[in-house]
Amino acid sequence: MTPEGGTPTLAEVTASLARRWATLRLAAVQSYGRILADYGSGRSSSAAAAGALLKLAAEEAVRYPADAVSLATDYASAVAGRAGSATASPANLGRQASPIQDIEISGPLGGVAATEFYLSNPHQSDAQLTFLASRFMGSAGESPATASFDPASFTLPAGVEQAVRVSVALKAKAFKAGESYTANVAISGFDEMVLRIRLTVLDAA
Repeated sequence: MTPEGGTPTLAEVTASLARRWATLRLAAVQSYGRILADYGSGRSSSAAAAGALLKLAAEEAVRYPADAVSLATDYASAVAGRAGSATASPANLGRQASPIQDIEISGPLGGVAATEFYLSNPHQSDAQLTFLASRFMGSAGESPATASFDPASFTLPAGVEQAVRVSVALKAKAFKAGESYTANVAISGFDEMVLRIRLTVLDAA
């Protein structure tokens, strides 16, 4: 039963999570349950639990279609907020504005869609970063294409900001004009962050 304050108990959160994920991935459910159990028993801090939840969501992002991954990431963020105090809120992990960064790009079929975004290192030590992207998902299913990053791997010193270019070759065999696609990107080295690329394919120029 939910306590008077309205905050779900650990058991209720775990049960809700299990129901939503049982049809998608049993191993993921078990992993989420272990993270929450460790937090509930005092074996991990609220911030550590929130970070572990978001890392697991990022790992799922490169294994499953974007629509399922979006559910995983959003739900992990909600659970992280429930698992602890304000310091456990995903928005308060590090000094990033959000652990989920949306990137909007578009381009004509047969061309290239590209944009530049920035990553900053709020930590006290250097971070070795590598991007791992899922395939794009559209209304007709999965596309064989993935996004490319330049630089694809680099060391980001503490307190420094780095520009990164993301691009997608819009080949006719992989995309359809007039359609929208979504892909998710895990960042090794920034386990608390997930990039979500929202791609719109325009008519050929």
